[in-house]
Amino acid sequence: MSDQEVDYEDLTTMRLDDDALAEMLAAGGECVFNWTTKEGYPVGVVVAFVYHDGKFFTTCAERRKRVPALRSRPQSGIVINTGGKTATFKGDSVVHANGDPGFDELKEWFYTTLSRVDQQPDDPYRQSFKKFLDSPHRVIIETDARLVVAFDTKKFQRFTMEAMAAGQGAD
Repeated sequence: MSDQEVDYEDLTTMRLDDDALAEMLAAGGECVFNWTTKEGYPVGVVVAFVYHDGKFFTTCAERRKRVPALRSRPQSGIVINTGGKTATFKGDSVVHANGDPGFDELKEWFYTTLSRVDQQPDDPYRQSFKKFLDSPHRVIIETDARLVVAFDTKKFQRFTMEAMAAGQGAD
């Protein structure tokens, strides 16, 4: 950090770079999936996700409260936080259920990917998990989401340490 004044309130340089974001999305894992109640309150749960072709895919039992909520109000948000990197997305969700056109193809792809049978086809646990997912009242939620903010806390920590060492900070 140079001797010149640094704007500690401007965190634009703390953005997660495109490669790190792509790596985080490709890895899949868990996210916080958010929607709103009919009273307008935000609610979120931790769920597993698969990111494919610019969309997030998650699943749950059809009886979960998020299902009718998303059918009424498709606006949703997704937050991923892993290894000091975080990304927040917003978008619209579509609930896919048994009997919908194309559901059989979607569930075959999604359950295979989510269970990681595609990566370990001979693993009995993975095969069993894939079968477990395929229940008659399970839905798949597809969310076409746009990035809102991606943040790298490691960059932020370095920046903060350098600013403190230079004697700069919030007044």
